[in-house]
Amino acid sequence: MPNKAMPWHQLVRIYTIFASFTVGVALGFYSQGLTLILPFAGLELMALGGVLYMSALRSNAKEVVSVAGDKIRIESGSHSPEKHYELERNWAKVVLDRSWNKWYPSRLLLRSHGQQVEIGRFLNEEERQGLAIELRRLIEV
Repeated sequence: MPNKAMPWHQLVRIYTIFASFTVGVALGFYSQGLTLILPFAGLELMALGGVLYMSALRSNAKEVVSVAGDKIRIESGSHSPEKHYELERNWAKVVLDRSWNKWYPSRLLLRSHGQQVEIGRFLNEEERQGLAIELRRLIEV
C-alpha cells in the first residue's frame, strides 16, 4: 500500500476549513460589489475537492503478492481485488528494470511465459529494491 498522508475524515475536516475561509472571503468581496468572486471561489473549491478526493482514492491502492507451491498470485485493486494475475513459480523471474534516465524510477516486473506484471509502482526506489530482493529470495529457490 502507498503511504497515506492522512485519513479521510481529516481530509474532509481540512477541506471544510479551507472552504469556510474561502467562502467567507468571497462573501466579503461580494458585499463590496465584486460579484464575479463567487463563481471563481466555487471553481477553486471544486478543483481542491477533486484533487483531495483523487489523492485519497489513489492512496487506497493495494497489491498482494502470494507465493504458494508452484504458483505466484498477484492481486491489485483499491477496496477489493480488481485485477488477478497468476504466474508459474518455476518459470518466474524478478526483474528490476532501471531507466536509462536517472530522473525516472525503476520498474519492478515479474515475468513468466511472455507475460509480465509490474508491481510496486507506488513504492520509492529503496523500497522497490528491497521488495525485489525479497521476491527473488522467495521465488528463485
